[in-house]
Amino acid sequence: MSATSNTLTVDRLLSAPLPELLAEVGAELVDAPATDETFGRIEGRIGAARLTMPTGRSAFERDTIVRILVGKLAGAPMRPVPPSLDVRTFGGSK
Repeated sequence: MSATSNTLTVDRLLSAPLPELLAEVGAELVDAPATDETFGRIEGRIGAARLTMPTGRSAFERDTIVRILVGKLAGAPMRPVPPSLDVRTFGGSK
């Protein structure tokens, strides 16, 4: 079952293991070159998405950014992220 804004709560988004969240939204996490200046990006749409993140991020940064990207991808009810973490979706419907 794919995640939607109705099934992926903020509570679940913040507590579920990342592999479960990625499977739930049908996304794979892909490493980008360390020179990529983004924190992470969404390519595609729910059910067929790639979340790209530069290598070299700390475990905390990686976990936090992936959870933000999964929430954005699924349309989960989230508070706005700071402007410095502007989230854009490439190739998706959102």
